[in-house]
Amino acid sequence: MVIGATFVAAISLLAGLGTDQSQVLWQGPALAGDAVVWSEAAGATGSLHEWTQRRGERVVYRSDSLALGRPLAASPTLLAFERAYPSCKPQPNFVCPQAEDALVGPLHGPFRTLIRPRTCTVPTSGNTVALDGGLAAYLEIDCTGQRMRVVVRDVRRSGKPLVVRDAALSSGCCRDVAIAGRFVAWIDGHDVVVYDRLARRLAYRARIGPEAGIDVELGFDLQRDGKVAVSYRLVEFARTGPTTIAWLSPSSPRLHPVRLRAMDTRIRIAGDRIAAERFLSPSRSVLVVADLAGRARPVAGFAPPVRLRGRFDFDGRQITWASDRVTSTRVDCPPPGQERPCVRRETGVTSIWIRAAAGDAPRLVARLRFADTIARF
Repeated sequence: MVIGATFVAAISLLAGLGTDQSQVLWQGPALAGDAVVWSEAAGATGSLHEWTQRRGERVVYRSDSLALGRPLAASPTLLAFERAYPSCKPQPNFVCPQAEDALVGPLHGPFRTLIRPRTCTVPTSGNTVALDGGLAAYLEIDCTGQRMRVVVRDVRRSGKPLVVRDAALSSGCCRDVAIAGRFVAWIDGHDVVVYDRLARRLAYRARIGPEAGIDVELGFDLQRDGKVAVSYRLVEFARTGPTTIAWLSPSSPRLHPVRLRAMDTRIRIAGDRIAAERFLSPSRSVLVVADLAGRARPVAGFAPPVRLRGRFDFDGRQITWASDRVTSTRVDCPPPGQERPCVRRETGVTSIWIRAAAGDAPRLVARLRFADTIARF
């Protein structure tokens, strides 16, 4: 695997960062209290950005080791992110293993180690870090012992971390960790597991999808009272098209379908309201905030040449998202004899927005101009 600065350069080539003048949104946007945070790449350099209405935009971290392909976690007081870099000095005729770790700290830094460096990876780990106030929940991989642990740690104190799940890497557990209030949740196979960290016991476990070996594409989010919103579809039938949305809770740990279909498995829940990209057609959608019955309020609509970009975030009070407006495209095919496939390259503008859930007009946070990048959606 390519590593360090060359690792980011390889991402630039394969994922299409385009020219050095391009600003490509990679992580987020996410809410950090009243701030919006995201990461972007320009050439081989990644940077973390924070925006507030009072101070505007500023860079809080910049490095060519920023793991741009990994999720970003934020709370009103903390920011956590992953890095990838060489685990040893360059040596002739030796490929140095790539090391990965995660840092955490106040929104403006300084940042310190949250997850210790490791040289093995689990490609399907998804969201490896989640934050709630001063608490972090994260996946810790033991490369030597071939174990994966779900860990909760109070970042503000020096006490011993709490291990809430310890499983073999071969077990299929765990991915997409989340934390809210007293609850921690993760995906174990096709199951959503919700754990009460204060009572130190399982709150509930729910199977999403059929039992008979049919794969399920699944996304979920956790609310402070232990309620979970899920968005899923059966991979046996399609990897595109609308997903099913439902919710579960500690007092009723069964699927409660919501009269709402989404474009994909991205979903957020807060204050008994669900944010999702509502499916209208394969090319048209609306970002909405809905109650648990599916009664939805539109936030922003999307149709070519505008599309929803990356993740969105919702905390019950406000919602942030990004949209792409593609202004030109071209097909890039290799010279004869090269084996890479033809790709579609795009030029346009990514806009990052924030809007109050009560329905105020959206506010523009930032514009990122990308040029000749390989299409990611």
